[in-house]
Amino acid sequence: MTLPIYELKISEDINNEAEVSYVALVDEPAIKKDFIAFKDEFIAPSKGEHKTEFLPRCIAYVIKEGKDSDQAVAICNSIWSEHFADNKISFDYDDTLSTERGKTLAKRLIAEGNTVYIISARNSKDGMLSTASDLGIPESRVYATGSNTAKVQKVKDLNINKHYDNNADVIAQLDGIGSKFLESHSFAIINEEQRIISGPLMLADELIYRNNEKFGEHYVKFSAQTIKQIAIKFAKKKYMNHVNLMHDSEQRVNDVTMFESFIVDKKRGIMPMAEFKEVADGSWFGSFYVENDEVWQEVKKGTYKGFSVEGMFDYVEPITAEQNALNEISKLLNELITD
Repeated sequence: MTLPIYELKISEDINNEAEVSYVALVDEPAIKKDFIAFKDEFIAPSKGEHKTEFLPRCIAYVIKEGKDSDQAVAICNSIWSEHFADNKISFDYDDTLSTERGKTLAKRLIAEGNTVYIISARNSKDGMLSTASDLGIPESRVYATGSNTAKVQKVKDLNINKHYDNNADVIAQLDGIGSKFLESHSFAIINEEQRIISGPLMLADELIYRNNEKFGEHYVKFSAQTIKQIAIKFAKKKYMNHVNLMHDSEQRVNDVTMFESFIVDKKRGIMPMAEFKEVADGSWFGSFYVENDEVWQEVKKGTYKGFSVEGMFDYVEPITAEQNALNEISKLLNELITD
C-alpha cells in the first residue's frame, strides 16, 4: 500500500499560531519520523509509549467512560493489538542493524508492538542470527537476499510498512517506505569547555510516518521553503531560549540558548555538519550554549542525545495524478483565454 504524503506548512504571519515554538532535548533523536510533537487522540497509543504505560492510561479513561474494569482491560488490550497488528518494519543489517543505534531503535520498535524483520543483501543469514536472537526476532523473519535488487523486492513482497537502510539507492527504489539510516542523528558536543552542542533540527523533504484518527496512516514532510520560513519565524519571535526536555511542557529549562542557526545551501557554500553530508539542501542545523549545570551533566552522560522540534502546522492535502492533470489543463485553458 502506498501511503499519502502530506506537506506541512506554516503561515508567515507573525501572529499566526502555525510555527515551531520549542526545541526539545530528547533521549532518542527523532529527526527521521518523530521530530514533530503531534498530539494524537488520547485513546491511541502514542509514539514511543510502551504497553505498560499505555494500558493504565487507557483503562482509566475507559472506566471513566462507564465501563467496568474487566471490560476496560479487554478494550485497551484490543486497541493496543489492533494499533500494531499490520505494522511491519524491516532493517538492513550491515551499517544499520549491526550498529548500536540500530539495535536500540529495533528494541524500541519491538517494545512498542511492531513486527520487525531483517532483510539484507548478504548471501547468508548465519552471521545475522545472533543479533536477531538477542533482539527476539525469529529466524523466520531474517532474510539474506544476495543482492540489493532482491532485497528491495523482498521488502515489497512482504508488504513492509517501513524499511531502514543506509544505502541511498535502495531507499530511492522503495516508493516512500524507505528511510535513510544514519549512524547517528544526535547532536555533537562541539566544545566541552564552552558547553556547545550542535546538530540537525529539521531535514528537508524527509518522509515522517504518522498514524492518527483524522488521516489514518500517512507521511508528512517539510519542504526546504517551509523550513526556511520556520527558521525565520522562530528567530523573529525570539524563541532561541525556548527549550524543554522530552517534549514535556512542565520541563522547560533555562540557560540553554540557540546562538547559531543555518540552512544548508550547497550552492552558497553553506554545508551541513560533516556526518550529515548527504542531507538535502534546506535542512536546518543549530548550535546551543548550555549554561544550565543539570542539563549539561545529563548531556555528557548521554541522557539527551539530540534535538526534536515541536509546534503547530497546517496539513496540505496531497494532489492525485488525476487532479494534477486537471489543474494543468485548467491552467492551459486560462492562458489561452487570456491570450
